[in-house]
Order: sequence, then C-alpha cells, then structure tokens
Amino acid sequence: MFESSDVTKQFLPKDAVLFEEGDPGDAAYIVESGSVGIFKSVDEGTLHLATLTGGELFGEMAIIDGSDRKASAMAIEDSVVVRIPSDLLEAKLGQYDNFLQALIKILVNNLRNVHRAYVRRPRSIHDFVNVIATQSQSLRGYLKVVEDADPEAELLQRLDALDAAVRDVVSMFEGRPDRRRSVITDTDL
Repeated sequence: MFESSDVTKQFLPKDAVLFEEGDPGDAAYIVESGSVGIFKSVDEGTLHLATLTGGELFGEMAIIDGSDRKASAMAIEDSVVVRIPSDLLEAKLGQYDNFLQALIKILVNNLRNVHRAYVRRPRSIHDFVNVIATQSQSLRGYLKVVEDADPEAELLQRLDALDAAVRDVVSMFEGRPDRRRSVITDTDL
C-alpha cells in the first residue's frame, strides 16, 4: 500500500489535538490503536461527529477537495495514528484514471453536503418553528397533487390548527432573545 519510509507513526496522549478545524489538510491518518474523535464547533459548543478506531482512515477529504479542515481531531484515549502526507495520498490518487478521480471528488462533495446538512439542523426556537411551518406547507401541497391522498376535511382542519399553533408560538417568542443562534435559512428548507 505505502512504503514504510513514506509514512510515520505518531503517538497521541489522551485529549491531544491532532488538528484543528480550519487547519490546512496536509495529511490523512489511519488509527493504529486507541480512538480518535472528530469534533465540530457549533454555537452551543462542540458537536462530536464520530469516533474512529483501529484501521479507520480520516483527514483525507481536505486533501481530496483542497479545503481546510472542517472539523477537529482529538485523541479520546492514548492512541497511535499513521500519518500519510498529502503529496503521497495525491500521488496514489493520481494513479487512477480521470473518471475514478472525478468520482472520488463527487463522493467527497456529497459527503460534505451531508455533514453540512447535519450540522445545520434546527438550533433556535425560530429554526424549529420554521421547519414545522415548512413541513406543514409541504404536506398541504403534497395532498393537493397526490391522487390517492384524497385529503379529507378533517386532515385539512388539523393542518389549519397546526399552522395556527405555529403562528401562536412565533408571537410568543417575538422580541424575546434566543440564546441559540438561528442557522436554518430558506435554502435549507
């Protein structure tokens, strides 16, 4: 796979940070022993995205798409990781034909989009209310176009009641600060 002279092993004591969110992607890593956590900074603190153990690869996405680190990596326990420099990983990827290289980049982009959607889940009261209102509107629209749905008056009345309740919640929190910043935008809904 890799020549032993091309890679190095690194010991990480528990709680040692391997890289920080925003750092350049200069290497990928394989967990040889122990466990490494992947963490993302969010408004209310730190979100634990994953725990990686023996044999798992991480940090490769920043090399493949040329972006900075989107999360931090920290040893959850005393760990040993194998460091694969970016130039070595790029050279390995360069051995594949153009179609496979493009496919790998597409998959990385798709995975980044999934992570973005996960991290942008509702956080504030405003976010949650917007999601509920949007889902109610979507269900109403769905019922109009699906032939076998045949929306009954009772279902539509319940949707009207839900919409009224959402408006009540919005009015209850108007002018009241929410300690959690809204992150959901119209494009997320």
